Amino acid sequence: MSADRQTLAAETTPSQRPRLSVAAWLAGVSLLALLPMLGFSAYVVQRAIAEQQALAMATQQRRAGDAAASVGHQLESVFAVLRAMAQAESVKQGDMAATYAMSARVVEADPRIVGISLVDASGNQPFNTLRPFGTSLPRPPPGLMELQRPITEKGQRVVSPLAIGEVSQRKVVAVGMPLDMGPAGTHAVRAVIRLESIGDWLNEDGWPEDWTVAAVDQNNTIIARSRDAARYVGQPATQLLQDKVREGHTVFESVTKDGTAVITSVAAVPGTGWYVAVGRPTSAVQAQVRGSMRDILVAGALCALLAIAGALYLARRLGRQLRDVVDAHLQGRPATVSRSTLREVAVLSAALAEAREVAMRATGELQDAKEEALARLKERSEMLDVLAHEVRQPLNNASAALQAATVELARSGEQGAAEPLRRAEAVLGDVQASIGNTLAVASLLVGGERIEGVDTDIDALIEVAIADMPRDQRARVVVERATSTRTASMEPGLMRLALRNLLSNALRCSPPGSPVVVRVSDSDEPLALILDVMDRGAGISDEQRPTLFQRGSRRPGGRRQGLGLYIVRRVMELHRGSVQVERSSVGGTTMRLVINQHAVV
Repeated sequence: MSADRQTLAAETTPSQRPRLSVAAWLAGVSLLALLPMLGFSAYVVQRAIAEQQALAMATQQRRAGDAAASVGHQLESVFAVLRAMAQAESVKQGDMAATYAMSARVVEADPRIVGISLVDASGNQPFNTLRPFGTSLPRPPPGLMELQRPITEKGQRVVSPLAIGEVSQRKVVAVGMPLDMGPAGTHAVRAVIRLESIGDWLNEDGWPEDWTVAAVDQNNTIIARSRDAARYVGQPATQLLQDKVREGHTVFESVTKDGTAVITSVAAVPGTGWYVAVGRPTSAVQAQVRGSMRDILVAGALCALLAIAGALYLARRLGRQLRDVVDAHLQGRPATVSRSTLREVAVLSAALAEAREVAMRATGELQDAKEEALARLKERSEMLDVLAHEVRQPLNNASAALQAATVELARSGEQGAAEPLRRAEAVLGDVQASIGNTLAVASLLVGGERIEGVDTDIDALIEVAIADMPRDQRARVVVERATSTRTASMEPGLMRLALRNLLSNALRCSPPGSPVVVRVSDSDEPLALILDVMDRGAGISDEQRPTLFQRGSRRPGGRRQGLGLYIVRRVMELHRGSVQVERSSVGGTTMRLVINQHAVV
């Protein structure tokens, strides 16, 4: 009896061990195959998030710099008003009454300025426009006299911190500089600036609703704020912000006055001792990261579920076929399904092998064709370079000889003989520009569809393009800046060619002697450098606009249009940017180049 039990236990024990089914095995294999892919995807997305955060921080730092530059520019313009006053004859003659009247007119015309006052080295105030002329005025307190000392003793200009005005008894900031009044001696002229104006300068470009931006003076006192200005102006900045600025940090984590955790960027206001602090809520950055990781987890879970469902479906189909084969074997029937399946598999395998061989042959032929095409393009490019050198060098030599002859004749007083040479020099310049454009078109046509952008000095690029203009026309080009950005990614040779063509057109279409303006600005969305070329010509007709940037198009009079604007369009396409007519009327035309900084690689 005992032996029978042991035998029965030995027979039943193996059947009680859990064994995984085919479906479970396939599902497990699918998950194992998915795990590396999901891990790599998570890594890639994490890197992308880090890059986005770095780009966002760079944009925030740049906006802080722009805001600080805007405040500094406005303060500089107030100093310019005071410098203009110093040139008046009444000031040089020491006429206090006339100087007071002029100062009152300036205050009335300039909404940024609350009042203008004069103070001498001993603290006497001859006048303050907040009071009628001749009114007895109090001496400035010792603190304000100490701020004034560099003006009267060293001749320096000063931007004050937040203080209480001795006449207005309000919170004010002021700028001051020395004023030479001839027989009346040297005084300090001070212009008191409205705090509301500083807030307007700070918020000029607009800020996201949840960001906090503040202008802080030399004493770490808030003088302007984008949010709750009435509540916080005049209060000291947080101790953490003061410590980080003192240690020289420009990007760091801190907490605002109202308790919001932020990532802070700091930029100094040029020439003042002030700085601008821009705070972006940390929660917004963290929410962005959490949202991205949540998307990854959801996508990964969906992929895993689909893989498991597919594995279970295949396992059931495979199990059904295996059962049919086993039943046929046990019943002595031929396993027709198995043979048919094997035959289909063999045919499919042969077809796949043949397709693989065809694909390999096609790949080899395409590679040979690609190498041959690249070799031909390289040969054409080299020939164009040789042609450019052979054609341009004699023209450059001739131009230099004409310039030297013109200068020598003008120096010897033979102006009548110099004039034809000047005209010949201008004609030769047109020929050089035409040949340069023709060679540029040929190079652009044989070139690729992408360029290698390099970090290029914007001011140097503009100066080189202006130097390409005729000598007597260069002084007409005026450069205006609406951004502190100094470099941008581009191909400098092509961009010089595009800007040169726009300048040449603008100078030719504008009345003689009228200025042509190059305005430099930028944008955040998209991240791009913007160059505007503005002339004072007669504008572009409506019938000319549709074909303005096409090669070989004709002007309204039937004359064929040059290659200049076609080259500009082609260069901007290679930069993944654009050229457009921003404005055109009887008063002039503005051509805009938008150089996309994400697209230039």
